[in-house]
Amino acid sequence: MFFTNRPLRSPITINLDATPDLEHLVKPLEPLSMQGKEMHIGIDTIIELSTASLYEDRVQPVSKLSPGFTRIGASLRIISFVLGIVDTGQSVLDPHALAHSGIVEFVSDGAMPLRRPGTERPFRDAALKIVGAGSGFTPSGDDVLGGFLATYNSFVRAIDRPPILMDSRLLEEKTSWISAKLLDYMQHLILDEQLHRLIDSAANGDQDSLVVALETLLPRGHTSGIDIAVGAILALSLIWDIALKKEETEIIADALGLHDLA
Repeated sequence: MFFTNRPLRSPITINLDATPDLEHLVKPLEPLSMQGKEMHIGIDTIIELSTASLYEDRVQPVSKLSPGFTRIGASLRIISFVLGIVDTGQSVLDPHALAHSGIVEFVSDGAMPLRRPGTERPFRDAALKIVGAGSGFTPSGDDVLGGFLATYNSFVRAIDRPPILMDSRLLEEKTSWISAKLLDYMQHLILDEQLHRLIDSAANGDQDSLVVALETLLPRGHTSGIDIAVGAILALSLIWDIALKKEETEIIADALGLHDLA
């Protein structure tokens, strides 16, 4: 459970109003219990839930691609261009960042082969190599993989593929507990409203809304938004390739600076 005084909602977030000293009320990893409509946190913090509004939105896997989905390739090229001109320092798009080379390898060894059926196992092997890669509250490798799996698993029904689910125990061995939990939520489509909007825009083939949804992600955290967006872009490009029998993901990866030409 995450507590914040920001407005972004998700199924695992408690959004608090007018709480300037949030860090004094709620501390990381404090025990939490429920007593009726009261949430008790730590020793002396009580949150009254009787008048709180409930956010239960959960992404449902897309069962059929809309006719407009065939046009989202243009949106992916636009946002890839945007990422080429904004500051992406220390994100996976920064060639000098800790996780960059690992993501390049993941794209070539894990994402690209996923166009072919039956390649889920090698994908998992490649994906595990980037879990925990990078620094920060949620390492860049986790953010890229989370964005990828949240997007890919949202569309697997429509492309007649099985969902890809990483073993949560292996995730916890490779990265921090909190980042592993967030990654596990994302692969099971327990997503915040920004990511939900991204999935809906792509599913509906709404090109402008998809670009806006991806751009809205970018300011999140230090580099988390950029890294999550990169994962989502790669997954959408791959789904587009599978659905239309194309090979455009190399072009998108190249535009992002993540295509290994060796």
